[in-house]
Amino acid sequence: MPQDERRDDPRGRGWRRALAIAFAAVVVVALCLVVAEGGPDGTRVVARLGGAGVSIAVLAAYLAAERRRRRTERDLGARPVAPIAAQGDGGAEKDGPPLPQNATKAELDGLLLHADDALAALRDLVAHGHGRAGSEILPELLERAGLMSWEGAPAVSATKLRRNGRWWLTPREGELSGEGRDRLLSIEASLNVNEDLERGGWPEGMAPERRVARALSRVADLRPAQGDKGPAMEFLSDGAVAGGEWASRLALSDRIENLPAPFRIEASFQCNVARRLVVTDVAVPRPACFAPFSDDGARRAALARAYALRLAVLVGRMALASLPAGSRAVVNCHEFGREETLLSLDLTHDALDLLAALARDERSAEGDLSDVPGLSVATSGSGWLSPVSPLLDLGDEEVFPRGRYREVELDDTPAPGPVARACGARRVSDLGIMEKAGRASAWNGVVHELGDTTATAVSRLVALREQTGDVTVAEACERAAKALVEGAMDVSDRHGLALLFVDGGPLADATRAARRAVDADAPTPEELSAALEQLEGALSPITEMGIYLDDNDSVYRYFNSVAERVRYNRTADDGGRRVRLVPDEYYAAHSLAARILGMLGRHDEALAHAEELMRVAPATPDAALCKVRCLEGQARIFEAADLLISAISYSATARDMSICFYRLAFMEWKLGRADLSVACYQRAIDLHGEIADQARQELADLIAAEGPKLAPLADEQVIPSLEEGGLPAGPIGALRAELRDAVAACTDAGIFSVARPLTGALLELCRDDALVGVHRSLMRP
Repeated sequence: MPQDERRDDPRGRGWRRALAIAFAAVVVVALCLVVAEGGPDGTRVVARLGGAGVSIAVLAAYLAAERRRRRTERDLGARPVAPIAAQGDGGAEKDGPPLPQNATKAELDGLLLHADDALAALRDLVAHGHGRAGSEILPELLERAGLMSWEGAPAVSATKLRRNGRWWLTPREGELSGEGRDRLLSIEASLNVNEDLERGGWPEGMAPERRVARALSRVADLRPAQGDKGPAMEFLSDGAVAGGEWASRLALSDRIENLPAPFRIEASFQCNVARRLVVTDVAVPRPACFAPFSDDGARRAALARAYALRLAVLVGRMALASLPAGSRAVVNCHEFGREETLLSLDLTHDALDLLAALARDERSAEGDLSDVPGLSVATSGSGWLSPVSPLLDLGDEEVFPRGRYREVELDDTPAPGPVARACGARRVSDLGIMEKAGRASAWNGVVHELGDTTATAVSRLVALREQTGDVTVAEACERAAKALVEGAMDVSDRHGLALLFVDGGPLADATRAARRAVDADAPTPEELSAALEQLEGALSPITEMGIYLDDNDSVYRYFNSVAERVRYNRTADDGGRRVRLVPDEYYAAHSLAARILGMLGRHDEALAHAEELMRVAPATPDAALCKVRCLEGQARIFEAADLLISAISYSATARDMSICFYRLAFMEWKLGRADLSVACYQRAIDLHGEIADQARQELADLIAAEGPKLAPLADEQVIPSLEEGGLPAGPIGALRAELRDAVAACTDAGIFSVARPLTGALLELCRDDALVGVHRSLMRP
């Protein structure tokens, strides 16, 4: 070993320190003896003993300090990643001479956020040497990630997430997979780790590679970045039942979104609070993603294994903190874009400390994990993880009872108190919107009993017809059996039979034919008239018999969405009568008839169909829009505008409200109020993205046609301009609160078939990443 290396060897330095301490102890003893030499015997004894005691104390203190120093060095990385140049260690000279004093520099956040292509901006940064963005480490991390050698790299946008402050890179077109995704994730992680290293708080003199190792080892102990709830979470959690399904899901999703991990976190979860159980699936980076932190393949695999364990412990911690005490959390890890489970962790509060300590320790986390209790994991020949069976799956009955997605239309049990108050429902069935639910349920129950022969199938259908108390199911059995006997359907055609059973009949056939005619590129008047005749022929017996007319016991209604049903329940006065659902085909038939008559210029006749839509769907803005088209065709613009204003007031979704403002913009222009037309277009744009592009185009056309006297409004001027013109801005605040209360009540009651679409409607009015996670958790696995 060269002399310089021996001088810097830790063991050599330790022996030199030990000799120096020993020498100091001898000097202390000698001084004590000299001082006491001329004194009495007692003084000499005390001096000798004191000197020996001081020497022992000094040696003991040194040995303890030496043990702590060795433990610290081991914790900081007994197997460090490849060396990374640091400021002041010659790294700046690696790519050339030091930067001139007046060299152009960059602020990294602005550089990325303002770039059309974040990867191109980073390549420019790396190519122009270290120190350009205040970091000596980042350029080398990016080079190791393969940034400079990535041929055909996509254009990428960079976002700094509001919640956790982490960088998130997104291809501007398409999605990446395989090696491309790995490289993008490694570049993204380089940016995040660089910020961790720059943030400070590291022991003085710690080398960059040690800091990287320590940053990765801290993942299991991360805390959510936001200490206080933001405005969205304050609103969403207001009034939530502590320890309920809604509050627990919201808390877990919020915590996950706020975690400042080096790699992005993509997770989905399911809870069963009644069973004190939560299962989370989370994506983990492959070994290739750790290229910035090591040049050695085996080392990258070890880092990836350790990261998977640490992330599982971290997510498990968040899950246990979100559910009531005594809960159990299962975390399943899989690669990005893959489904196979690579690591499955079963965690309880009692086991948390042990596993957290294991994940924190570098040697243990990167070593053999096969014997760790509560952990299912296997290592492949390459050092990466092999697929294992999850200890519990998202779709297991234990965590996701099937009753959560029952057909509410068939459930006549009394609605739970919170559901009754939030949704205006007396019975659970008062939340339903699907008239065909009974037929769908009956088909699902009988399809596996039809057998392989026509005789068996017909026999079973006839038996069901005799057993059912649902008239529509009996008609469906008759329809399907008749088609089988006449040879129009084959028993092997299960899909065709299902369509005939659930959605069949003359009205459904007429509706499908009319839709084909209307959607054709250039339908002729003859084709439209033929489709209209078939529609009216199918509607005629229904009208003559008054099948869907209200009576003393029932009202017949149609709803486009669950949100409309809740709005109707809360606002309509039906005198206690029961709401019966109108078939989709009945609503569609009248809507198509009105449209065809409008295309044929017969607006008076079209209006009659629109009026029937308004009667059966009083909470559905789509019905009002149909009538508006008829009124517009009759040049009754004032009435059309008034109807749109009314529809805005009872719209149950942001999309419906946006469409109403979009149509109102045209009516205001027709009434000569171009300034209000501008405000309506901008309100439509603000409310929903689906309408935004078309509204922007028409707004631009309007401003160009009107000349300099008309201009777009500032965002804060839109609502005041509407109100000054006597137009509503839309009851967004009240609608948002109504949807939140309904979602929370249905989630706590386990009525997910209603809670999920309501959450989708709420997301349109309250876009928040934590709410997106809750929405995903309400999906049927």
